[in-house]
Amino acid sequence: MSLGRVKTMQYFNILSLILFCLSCYWLVVHTDNPNGALTVVNTDDEDLSDATIEVEEENLDSKNVFYPTNEWQTIKPGQTIPRGLHIRLNLKTGQKEAKLMEGDDGMKYWKHGNKQGMVNTDRKLFTKEELKKALKSFKATKIDQDPTLSLGKEKQDKQKFRTMDELKEVLKDMNMDVKTDLQVIRGLLDKYRHMNVKLEDKLSILEDLEYYLHQIDNAVNFADMGGMEDLVKDLNASDSQIRSEVVLVLGTALQSNPKVQVKAIDSGVIQHLMRMVAVETSHTVQSRVLYALSSLVRHFPYAQKRFLELGGLTTLKNLFQKPSDKLKVKIVTLLNDLLLEQHYAEKHGDVKEKHQKEKYLQYKKIPLLEILKEQVTTCRQTFVSAHKSLQEIKSEYEALSEKDTDDSYYRDLFHSVDRLLKNLNMVGNEHSSNKDEL
Repeated sequence: MSLGRVKTMQYFNILSLILFCLSCYWLVVHTDNPNGALTVVNTDDEDLSDATIEVEEENLDSKNVFYPTNEWQTIKPGQTIPRGLHIRLNLKTGQKEAKLMEGDDGMKYWKHGNKQGMVNTDRKLFTKEELKKALKSFKATKIDQDPTLSLGKEKQDKQKFRTMDELKEVLKDMNMDVKTDLQVIRGLLDKYRHMNVKLEDKLSILEDLEYYLHQIDNAVNFADMGGMEDLVKDLNASDSQIRSEVVLVLGTALQSNPKVQVKAIDSGVIQHLMRMVAVETSHTVQSRVLYALSSLVRHFPYAQKRFLELGGLTTLKNLFQKPSDKLKVKIVTLLNDLLLEQHYAEKHGDVKEKHQKEKYLQYKKIPLLEILKEQVTTCRQTFVSAHKSLQEIKSEYEALSEKDTDDSYYRDLFHSVDRLLKNLNMVGNEHSSNKDEL
């Protein structure tokens, strides 16, 4: 009986030893669990002892924390990822992977819902000093901000940026000097009207006005202030520099600006420009007068009608006799554009839109083509002298166009010269027949 008791006690001791070993193993395994995460729950007190520390046990829900290393690891579904990691998508597996940035170590912070946590990337355990330091970091830094922001960097940022009071002072000073375009133009016009203004100052004012009047609204405001009348007075200035700058300002203000064009007609600008283009001796001033005249009459049927009534084509014909090729190109370009305007208006004159129909009726009152035909004799004499040269050019372009297989450049030039020669011959024949009838 005693022998049985001894054996029973032996079995009991062995069983107890086995259970003790299993308990130790379970404690060791769960203490080294890499998926456990230290969590700090915020409190309102400043004392670090009031912070609550929780250990999140391993589970498969969204509270799992990803522990980064220097090697790429797969991010499991639902894992919370600490900030500042290098993350990529593995195109072979289709899974997200993450690792530490180069040279990165130390604490990594994460946030999931109302809970905040940190991961020690150097080792899985925290020493007492590391834990105190981590708790201080949680108190000093918001998790939504970059946790790597040091106090030194904060001081640098404060030095870099101005305070609100400093910004208000700067803006206050700026508002004292900043003016609208309207105020600037009014100020320039007031200075220009001053009787004792020097030549250099006047030229400077005109240059500034030319810059501002490129904008349509500024040009309209300038005309409403009576600036057009002030400029017209100086079209007769004795100094050619003043005349040149005044005409340039006029051309800039008139360009593609119907309201200013109407003001100019009412101010008699077209009569002054017609006189200047006829009597001006400076080629520079003549070129700018032609620019202002073109800006006034383009897309303005009434101004074109007035231009013809004042003998505009005759003036241009006389100007064409001068040796300046630049002026000749401007004259031909202007006449071509005016003819194209009429052609476009006639082409769209039968549409139902009231605006297009009204424009067609206005252009129909302008006998531009008829007056041009009356000038055929003078123009034809100019081209007849170059008839032989045109024939030679036509032959050269015809030969080049036969080799022109990939590009139609020379072929188009050949057709242009050929069309010009045919038109000259046709117009010449019509003119001869009209003389015979008379």
